[in-house]
Amino acid sequence: MNTIDAKKELILKTARELLAKNGFAKTTLDDIAQALGMKKSSLYYYYSNKDALIEDVMNHERDNFCLLIEDALKSDDSTINKIINYERAKFEYVAETIKLHEISTSVLFEMKSKMFEQIQIIHKKEIEMLKKVLDEGIKKKEIKKCDTHRIAELILTLSEALRHREFYFASFSINKKIDFSKAIDDMIFAIKLIFDGLKV
Repeated sequence: MNTIDAKKELILKTARELLAKNGFAKTTLDDIAQALGMKKSSLYYYYSNKDALIEDVMNHERDNFCLLIEDALKSDDSTINKIINYERAKFEYVAETIKLHEISTSVLFEMKSKMFEQIQIIHKKEIEMLKKVLDEGIKKKEIKKCDTHRIAELILTLSEALRHREFYFASFSINKKIDFSKAIDDMIFAIKLIFDGLKV
């Protein structure tokens, strides 16, 4: 990694932390420059404006997340275990991001609305990856023939709903920390129910 790339990586990391803590509206280029110990004018060498920087942060997050879930689905395990590992990895990623950057529920919802386009890209990629794993499961005769695209969409919908449930309950309490342990258990239970219906 050259000096420019290393500096850009540091800018992205710092911007991500400030955005997670304060949200998009309250984070300024001045804040980011100050946290980096550099002048705002120096940031313009890397980014023409705040929107360009935020877009790069979101692209970076999307790429990291997609790599994580790709790795979770790559094992030589059974189809059901691949999908359980993938779901665990997703829940752990979100939980770690929240814990690491102390993201409040309101900031998280603000970020989601700003990241809608990125979320759509991730959603499409996740459906493609899940469908591929399910199609491989059919070829290996681990599961019966089914509409793998629809099953992939169902798994994603359940996963998203369980995370939203935790965000929803956390939004009613100032001090409530988001705990995904029950959501992960419920997700694994749901996956097992789905696979019971797909048994050959």
